[in-house]
Amino acid sequence: MAREAELRIPSGQRTATLYWGGGTPSVLPDAEFLSLNDAIRDRLDLADGAECTLEVNPEDVRADRLDLWRSGGFNRLSIGVQTFRDERLDWMGRPHRGRDAKDAVRRAQDAGFGNLSLDLIYGLPGSSLGEWQEQVGRALELGTPHLSAYALTVEPRTALAHDVATGRSEPPRDERAAEDFLWFRAELERQGWEAYEVSNYAKPGWRAVHNSAYWSGSPYLGLGPGAHSFDGHRTRRANVRSNPEYQKALSEGRRSGWFELEVLSDQERFHEQLLTQLRRAEGLSRSMASGRDLDRVWTKWIRQGMLASDERGWRLQGEGWLWADAVAADAFGVEA
Repeated sequence: MAREAELRIPSGQRTATLYWGGGTPSVLPDAEFLSLNDAIRDRLDLADGAECTLEVNPEDVRADRLDLWRSGGFNRLSIGVQTFRDERLDWMGRPHRGRDAKDAVRRAQDAGFGNLSLDLIYGLPGSSLGEWQEQVGRALELGTPHLSAYALTVEPRTALAHDVATGRSEPPRDERAAEDFLWFRAELERQGWEAYEVSNYAKPGWRAVHNSAYWSGSPYLGLGPGAHSFDGHRTRRANVRSNPEYQKALSEGRRSGWFELEVLSDQERFHEQLLTQLRRAEGLSRSMASGRDLDRVWTKWIRQGMLASDERGWRLQGEGWLWADAVAADAFGVEA
């Protein structure tokens, strides 16, 4: 890692989005929420109509909190529903009930939050396509304009990883997740939604502005333990993940030692563009290929109908969406 580099986010332009999440800020007491929100907004030049998103748990969505969030300038909520089935929520260790999720959405809508996104998880052990279809149906009935759907993954050093390793829980199966994913994508497109990224779906005009910026390579600044930043060109910053270490460094006024900087080479930057832009419905443009013969590298994917190639560039299609990372990896060794 190149620690001596500096991260310089382009200045002179107003901030288009603000996103509180990765962790769930809805658990903050009112006083802490207001203090942090005021501090952030005092230092940001937010554009008029900026998209300001807050990640929330269903059990935290109460009338008084909704008023607080709206008065704090938030105009979009991402609600961590995961599933509407109580037995699944118990298995995940989530405190809310399926009814709580439904009530949370209704309360938010009544409070004037029209821009809502729900997080759902598919590919659960022991589940069926019918169960997933039921869950999606219940989500669509709520009338939110955006859905994010993620396959269940077993992260190291988690309770689920321990349960799988000890045989207490069945591991998720790739085939089960693939079936759910392909049905979901086809069904939402059939209903007129835009499947604009591997995991994100929106009614026309309701794409998430903030997340779209990540995939298009726009600059962003991440604050807090484990947060990442990017200057839009070559420099990335990763903050330490440890809360105590992060807090100690800032309380001591240290200007370094609590993050690492990485300066991407031309080839590393290209790899990153492959991984992020192939996830988008627009795909990878030919201008990003910089003279690389990707049609030759991706011949098998194109012949199998998993990748479309035309004068604009390359776009995943059909079952190709299941292989986004593999398609990108095939082009990693191609030099300009």
